[in-house]
Amino acid sequence: MEKEIIINNKLNETGRISQFMEELGVSLNIPSEIAMSMNLAIEEIIANIIQYAYPKGESSEIQLQAHITPGRLTFQITDEGIAVDPFQKKSPDEKPSLEEQLTKGLGHFLIHRTMDEVNYRTTDTQNLLTLVKRLDIDFKPDALLDTNICRVDGIIVLNIKGRLDTANARNFSIAIQPLLQEDKPNIIVNCEQMSYISSSGLRCFLILQKSVQKNQGSLIIEAMRPEIKNIFEMTGCTSLFNIR
Repeated sequence: MEKEIIINNKLNETGRISQFMEELGVSLNIPSEIAMSMNLAIEEIIANIIQYAYPKGESSEIQLQAHITPGRLTFQITDEGIAVDPFQKKSPDEKPSLEEQLTKGLGHFLIHRTMDEVNYRTTDTQNLLTLVKRLDIDFKPDALLDTNICRVDGIIVLNIKGRLDTANARNFSIAIQPLLQEDKPNIIVNCEQMSYISSSGLRCFLILQKSVQKNQGSLIIEAMRPEIKNIFEMTGCTSLFNIR
């Protein structure tokens, strides 16, 4: 399974990385201490890429991918900035400044302290940093997200199981793409087994609702848990949907 997030190379975007990592840790039931250390390490290294890999004012994107396999998490950070190996050792005569020790050095320390494997390489256009964390954890599929679309007597039923969070929002968006092309669709979203929804998940619902209205269809949300409904109410989304 794979999850990803793409951010702009601005320091205020690192909060989205932190949210992505936090929700990934929760969805995989990773112990909080390990999840926090991975979060801090990756946030630090991406902050350093933003600060040192791009000329001032240059706009670009940075991609963080998480590949999930049994007992193993592989992160890949891809950027298009200046190709500088963040783990290349300086020559004995070249001493790092205090600022470098407190910024770049902290990121390096956290990465090597937290991760089991670290690899850096460049292509003609990209820099790729791969980080591997081995965990003796059984990643349960029901802790992630599963979507199923079926048709019953002309009605489209969208079943959602698990967490619709930042880490899963992209996969969910891909899953519902066919529904955005439907003419006059009658859609029922079954949320009985949906355990969590984030702002990214809410945006996916809004995109679906907007498309259904544009195509002169109907969208009904059913069997929503009280804690999920509360999120809709707090964000003012309740009035935008037919919830029953």
